[in-house]
Amino acid sequence: MTEVTEKDRGYRAAPDEVRSPALRPVLLHYAIARQGEDGLRLLHIPLGFDEEALVVFTSSKAAERYFLSNVFSGAWYTRECSGGELVSLLLGPYEGIEWVLLDPLSDCLSAGGIATNLMRRERFVDHLLG
Repeated sequence: MTEVTEKDRGYRAAPDEVRSPALRPVLLHYAIARQGEDGLRLLHIPLGFDEEALVVFTSSKAAERYFLSNVFSGAWYTRECSGGELVSLLLGPYEGIEWVLLDPLSDCLSAGGIATNLMRRERFVDHLLG
């Protein structure tokens, strides 16, 4: 509660004694995206066992390196996403995608060595909600 005090022919509000909690930093991720007919489309790739993985990066530089090392047709671009936005996408329009591929290397994908960066969608959502 704010206390009002008198000082020099006027009034001023004394600051609250209770401080608001510190804000948590927003954890940003990056995706390869484009605007589709249905709205935002994020890059997801087939895994070879009738499932797909959403491709997500922890840095803009990693996303841009991946983007530049592959041939993308259309208007694909690197897009910044907050953790909350990714959670909303994974629980909404991308709920059918069961896997997230975090920080893939372009040569890693072609060699089939993606298992170390591959995690279940639920685990990634738990990580984001931390």
